[in-house]
Amino acid sequence: MLKKTLLTLAAALTLGTPAFAAPTIPTVAATSEGSGYQEYSALYTESSWMALELPLNLLDTGNSVMDTLSIDDSGLPAGVHIALDSVSMMGEIALLHVTVTRDDTAIAGNGMAALTVRSNGQPVATLTIPVLGAAQDE
Repeated sequence: MLKKTLLTLAAALTLGTPAFAAPTIPTVAATSEGSGYQEYSALYTESSWMALELPLNLLDTGNSVMDTLSIDDSGLPAGVHIALDSVSMMGEIALLHVTVTRDDTAIAGNGMAALTVRSNGQPVATLTIPVLGAAQDE
């Protein structure tokens, strides 16, 4: 009986909502006009030319809710922030245009960001992405 209960619980957790799924490491793309398409594996501080590429099926949302997306960040050094500026579409990919800032450039800014993507306040995806300080004052 206990074994059957544990198997049922394991199956329920496996089939749970995207908010409880393992974090995904997204592709970071340069989005400045005329630069062509370039991919990066990290976000950089003092940068507003980056977008996180997420397949629409990962977000589990339709086009009508793309304007309700927001992100929460954690895991970064104090004073380092990631803000969602806008969302656009590229085929079946959502581009989450972000800016990474530091309150003080003396902060290294290096860390692994844990991002929760929300739609209407509800978690729809979890992401992890390295964040690198562009430069550091001494």
